[in-house]
Amino acid sequence: MIKKRWSFFVWTMAGALFLSACSNDSSDVSETDPEDLEGETVTVAVSEGDIGQFNAWEARSEEFTEETGIEVEFIGIPYDNLLDRITAEGISGESSFDLVTHLDVMGASINQFLEPLDDYAEADDYDFDRFPSSSLELSTFDGSVRSLPARANVQLLFYREDIFDDLGLEAPETWGDLEEAGNEITENTDLYGITPYYQSGNNGQNLYMWTSYLWSNGGDIFDENMKPIFKNQEGVEATQRYVDLLLEEEIAPPGSVTFGEQESRTHFRQGESAMWIGWWWVYSEFNSSDGAAEEVAGNVKFTTVPTWENENASNSNVSTFPIGMMETSENKAAAWEFLKWLTEPELERDIVYDSLTEESPSNQFSTDISQTENFRDEELNELADNFFNVGGDAFEAAKTLPTFPEWPQVSDILDSAINDMARGESVEDRLEEAAEDVEQLLEEEGYYE
Repeated sequence: MIKKRWSFFVWTMAGALFLSACSNDSSDVSETDPEDLEGETVTVAVSEGDIGQFNAWEARSEEFTEETGIEVEFIGIPYDNLLDRITAEGISGESSFDLVTHLDVMGASINQFLEPLDDYAEADDYDFDRFPSSSLELSTFDGSVRSLPARANVQLLFYREDIFDDLGLEAPETWGDLEEAGNEITENTDLYGITPYYQSGNNGQNLYMWTSYLWSNGGDIFDENMKPIFKNQEGVEATQRYVDLLLEEEIAPPGSVTFGEQESRTHFRQGESAMWIGWWWVYSEFNSSDGAAEEVAGNVKFTTVPTWENENASNSNVSTFPIGMMETSENKAAAWEFLKWLTEPELERDIVYDSLTEESPSNQFSTDISQTENFRDEELNELADNFFNVGGDAFEAAKTLPTFPEWPQVSDILDSAINDMARGESVEDRLEEAAEDVEQLLEEEGYYE
């Protein structure tokens, strides 16, 4: 049986948050007449960085104010300070913002500071199933939905269509296809076949491509008892194949051992390689004359992440930047009204449509689709060369990394091991060592009896 030992800190915080929430809980909110909220102000904290989707939310919030009389104020928080800011304001019991966006991996650390949304949704017949289950899973803790995955990304394989056409290559469907294409490209052009990213750190970025290999081979990180199983035969095979893009096949650049996701993306965008696996939001960047090399822009196509031969296991990752309500918010009813409006499928569609038809300002450009019905929108897919259908297929088949509180520590152990193996250390020995470290960590945290 799995046993989780809660710390004194968490229990203390839970008590404090319970007391502060008693005066403003979801049962009070569900009985609030929206017309009584006119004149209230909802403050939304978003990560800084001139993100098109967030800019579009802010610009279009004026429409929400016209409809409801509720004012909306957006504030920016530097990404590097985001986790600390949410934590500090959650502990204080007095938050300066009502809604906040955050990276999904932060959820395990901050979910106790976020308002459960289940009762709100039930009272208003709000259907969480508008989001893919893979995205919603990253917003769910202890069976309760704590945020809405209004910004979500799935992995796709991007490739240079012009290079593939010149060499008579088809888009890879399996890892074997990718290896064959990579060898053809490396041998017959001055490009590398693919640019992976093996660098450790950066919130475990090197784990996303690794788990695509692992899951597609029928492997996993843990078993049902939270025992690490990535060291088994499937895990060794998958990991060896992943690092052999560099070590054996030699279709990846030597610098990939020092590349994070951003560096590898730049390497591909500058025309140094012909394939890249990563988040789907970069598609517009790869085909932009402002962001990509002349020979790259307009020549990048996409497909789902390859599978293992003769396997039909999940092979793609999902990452989200959801938006949640602070449990200590004093404007919960108004904040929920804005959350509902913000996640209307029609609003999301309009933002993307206006971006694709160049009807919105450049700083509001967004192709971010998070809701199932919009993946299949015929007009959007016609404008984007079937991009959203392909992405929708990937979302539906995807898995997610774990979200338990100790996952960041586990991630550090694993991403360090990945980098070591990409530098030539024994895959079997290093996975064994990492598994021992993970098991010791979880044992110390009380996961096993």
